[in-house]
Amino acid sequence: MREEGTIGELVNKVLRLSDPRYWLARKVEVRGRKITVEGKSYETSRTLLIAVGKASVPMAEYFLNKVPLVRAIVVTPVFVSLQGAEVIVAEHPVPGEGSLRAGEVVVEALKNEDYDLVLFLLSGGSSSLLELTDMSLEELRTLNEKLVKSGLSINEINAVRKHLSKIKGGQLAKLSKSRVITIAVSDVPGNDPSTIGSGPTVPDPTTVEDAKEALKRVGLEGYEKYLRETPKEIDNSDFFLLLDAMTVLKEGFSDWLVLTSEARGEAKSLGLFLASIANSSPSTGLSKVALAGEPEVRVEGKAGKGGRNGEVCLGYYLGRRVKDFALLALASDGLDGNSEYAGCYVDGELYLDKGEALSALELHDSYGLLERYGRAIRTGFTFTNVNNFYFLFRHSR
Repeated sequence: MREEGTIGELVNKVLRLSDPRYWLARKVEVRGRKITVEGKSYETSRTLLIAVGKASVPMAEYFLNKVPLVRAIVVTPVFVSLQGAEVIVAEHPVPGEGSLRAGEVVVEALKNEDYDLVLFLLSGGSSSLLELTDMSLEELRTLNEKLVKSGLSINEINAVRKHLSKIKGGQLAKLSKSRVITIAVSDVPGNDPSTIGSGPTVPDPTTVEDAKEALKRVGLEGYEKYLRETPKEIDNSDFFLLLDAMTVLKEGFSDWLVLTSEARGEAKSLGLFLASIANSSPSTGLSKVALAGEPEVRVEGKAGKGGRNGEVCLGYYLGRRVKDFALLALASDGLDGNSEYAGCYVDGELYLDKGEALSALELHDSYGLLERYGRAIRTGFTFTNVNNFYFLFRHSR
């Protein structure tokens, strides 16, 4: 088997099926002034299009020449020129000046434009890319850093973020003068609409009291003055999930054993778990296993060039006993951790010094090691994000 060819074919297949345009063409119909999504139709002659997230550019492209627009606003982490759209570059993963400007522009459009429908195209990264708050940018960045290091759960952190914002947690929909259609690409395990992009167009199940309690537990009560309640009921908004990791797995890998699209836990531990599947294959007969999710890496102190997928691969390498399997770990947005790589792979021909591998894990420098052996994969930014994919398969050496 040509290892690199197979790895390349898998990467290309995942990215093709993660492209929102592929699914928009299948799930959304636009005819004249009628937009139909999953059998539900909307008449419009003056559409306000707002696209936010890592997939905002291709999602907006699909509609720009199809619907009657009064205005199109596209918020993206990477600049692309789009004819007929106002493109705003904003920051990710920490909000910046572009994020606040995007928030101001979107709110101004919702308040002042003459529209009869809001087409809101949402994808991963939106929580950082689109923001508006009473806090200064310096305060917002400082609090974000403190929250990430506080030990609070991601759900608790999100509850705080929603109640500090003027957009998150359903507040964007409340600003609209018309019905809002949200079409979303999910990078969130479980696909909770209130979590994808911090749910700007759907009701928020968390409360100000939840946010206060979280801040109090970690000694950050000083930020309570900025909290505001979010909507618990919204009657002008419809939410449609266009694409997630399981959609990709079911469409393209029906002949694989698909374990889950919600893999969590420590990245190294996930690698060890995948190694245990390979090691047991002589008894189980398994030859192709696929899964997706968002394993975690906890960094304390300085880190090298690394990411969750790099640590999954090193964990797998350290745990494997058989060499007739290969593991591919891939971030669908093309960016793993603080590296320039999308992911990596481990095959039977790879030999690493165990001490080097353990050191790379300890220093969170997985790609510093894997790139030296030609096992790091570079795709560039992909303009989509449906989370991370892991493919474990038998190969002949």
